This record gives sequence, C-alpha cells and structure tokens, in this order.
Amino acid sequence: MEEILAALMEQEKHAVEKYKDISKKARSSVEHDLISRILAQKKFEIETLRLLCSGKVPDRFLAFGTIIEDDVNFRESPTPSGTLLAVLSRGTPVILTERRGNWVGLQLCDGKAGWVFRDYVRAND
Repeated sequence: MEEILAALMEQEKHAVEKYKDISKKARSSVEHDLISRILAQKKFEIETLRLLCSGKVPDRFLAFGTIIEDDVNFRESPTPSGTLLAVLSRGTPVILTERRGNWVGLQLCDGKAGWVFRDYVRAND
C-alpha cells in the first residue's frame, strides 16, 4: 500500500506544479479563482496521502488546518490550565480532530495530540 500511496503523492505533486503554471496564464479572475480552488483540493489530497503514509491516522478527522498566530500554546486538555505540551508557530500544519466549546483538538504531523484555543487555528478549505 505504501508504494501505491507514494506513487500517487508524486503524481499529485506533479499536477500541482502544472496547475501553478496554468494559474500564471489565467485570463480572468474567474479562471484564476477556479484554478486556485483546484490547487487547494490537490494540496488537501497530498496532505491526506501523507497522513495515510505516516501510519499516524487519528481516530477522528474534521479537517486539515493551519496555526494562524505566533506562539500558540498546545495543551494536553481543552483548558487554559491544561499541561503545556508545546508552543506552535504560525503556519504549523495540523489535523483538526474535535471541537469542544472554545477549543479544537489537534494532531500534529508527528502524531502528538492536544488542544488549542479555536481562534488560533483555521481549517483549510
């Protein structure tokens, strides 16, 4: 299975590069928007393949996301007093696994699971 996933990931990466080239040649804002949406979908597919290859598939999955603030506390539980596991940087890719009040459950690419305040993470389209 890993061999097939790796081959698919390479195909998707190649497709992304071609769509980027097409995007530069878009003749209208509508064409550019459509190509941007395709690119977002391709990136989602690549992240999904990467997750499957990693063997670290979470029990739950809501979306892929990104940390959107600097120095975000990644906690063991969904509370400001939860044990601090790490401090995440802006742009860190994450997997959203759960929502609980003002908190979002996340898994990092290395498999670590924890929580951040919902305002500091954005689900990717």
